[in-house]
Amino acid sequence: MKKIMVLMGLILLMAFPALAQESWQPVTDPVKIFSEGYIQVIGSSEEGQSRYRAIRAATVVAQRDLLEILQGITLYGTTTVKDGMLQSDAIKTTVYGVLKGAVKCGEKYYPERGYAEVCMRLYLRGHGGLYDVILPLLKEERLLPPPKPTYTPKLVPKVMPQKPQAPAAPAPQQKPQVLTPSQNQNPYDGVIVDVRSFTFRPALVNRILSQKGEVIFDPSKIVSSVLVERGCGGFTNDEAKAMALLKTWGAKNPLKVKATGVVKLTDVKVSPDAAALIFANNEKTQFLNQARVVFLLK
Repeated sequence: MKKIMVLMGLILLMAFPALAQESWQPVTDPVKIFSEGYIQVIGSSEEGQSRYRAIRAATVVAQRDLLEILQGITLYGTTTVKDGMLQSDAIKTTVYGVLKGAVKCGEKYYPERGYAEVCMRLYLRGHGGLYDVILPLLKEERLLPPPKPTYTPKLVPKVMPQKPQAPAAPAPQQKPQVLTPSQNQNPYDGVIVDVRSFTFRPALVNRILSQKGEVIFDPSKIVSSVLVERGCGGFTNDEAKAMALLKTWGAKNPLKVKATGVVKLTDVKVSPDAAALIFANNEKTQFLNQARVVFLLK
């Protein structure tokens, strides 16, 4: 019995590296990158090398592939990270800096042929991730698209009954507010934006706009620590997963809205009613500050 247990242990030890290697899966598709929250590549060296040289060469290949994938990520609209690097030395320095935070998720040397494979991962979110490194640029609005006016809705009169009132002296101008039943009953504390009817691209900067192009949601409205952990929200093609993701972020009653259009692939437009609902409920629960936003993709 003891011999059998030892034999089984040896078999598992021999099999483990292969199983670990087989579990490596590249994550290079833009939608998957933003859904999973990281880029993952597997670099391979040439054959006929010592273990040290092979692993070092495979690491260099993986780093090169990471840079190539990272440069292809969309900043906003049709502007990629590579475009940003060409336009700004600050972005270029930031991108090369974030590559230093890439981590190995495994390595394997094949002595019979003298080559190695190295799995490397670059996180978008979390400490040391892409959002963490580019946060100063986002807050300084050096990574944001051209500014648009901020959305400020008009009063929604149908919520409250209209009663004749005597003329009163003009009151000081105040910020218009939207009053909805949800404020008094069970306010929405997150939002799922359904963009399945349109061609939409996850990006480092995704915005929600009104029909007139006014900004309802963008990175400037997100608390810095939350932006590092969640970016501009989540992305999935499954409504149940969207609900589950928002639940992990503390949302118990998310609002579901359908996009009415997409601008330059990364900005989503919503109807006037949806815009008013988002604004009014955010005034109550501050879910936009917490990036409790999930884009539902086709």
